[in-house]
Amino acid sequence: MRAARPEIPVRAENGLEPELMQDLIEGRIDIGVMYTPQSRPALKLERLFEEKRVMVSTDPKGKPEPQPGYVYVDWGPEFYAKHSACFPNFGGPPLTANIGWLGLQHVLENGGSGYFPKRIVQPHLKAKRLSLIEKAPEFSMPAYVVYPLDCDRDLFGIALEIMHWVAKPKTTIRSSKTPPNRSGRAR
Repeated sequence: MRAARPEIPVRAENGLEPELMQDLIEGRIDIGVMYTPQSRPALKLERLFEEKRVMVSTDPKGKPEPQPGYVYVDWGPEFYAKHSACFPNFGGPPLTANIGWLGLQHVLENGGSGYFPKRIVQPHLKAKRLSLIEKAPEFSMPAYVVYPLDCDRDLFGIALEIMHWVAKPKTTIRSSKTPPNRSGRAR
């Protein structure tokens, strides 16, 4: 966005989905990215990408269910429902994190396991700092971009186009490594 429209200031924030939704409704933020947005009359929900959550562990021989040292990341109600269905006897984690990177840092620094986006743990798997737990269920979760229906179509169109370009899997990105410009062509 900064390259396409350098005169437009960008402020990026991290937050929990209920707060992000409230900020969108009240106009404090313009665009939100989240996994389980609430459908609201004045907001447009647009699918951005599909993300796969996988169980990883610092123990290469880890078991395909939560073990001591398991960190539960609260990825929202859909993840909770899927997780509960796959692990009905799970009594609760010793540690819960509401932000994925906090849980991942804990696992990397202290050992253990947890569910994280495959795209995020891929470098740690390649470096053998983490191992993918075989036979553990995987959970697919769509991510959505949410924005007001009543918005500046020119400005928001550019921002959304860039977000969709960034979200594309690396294997499908155009040969150009630069995002589209205002006309929609790669720069």
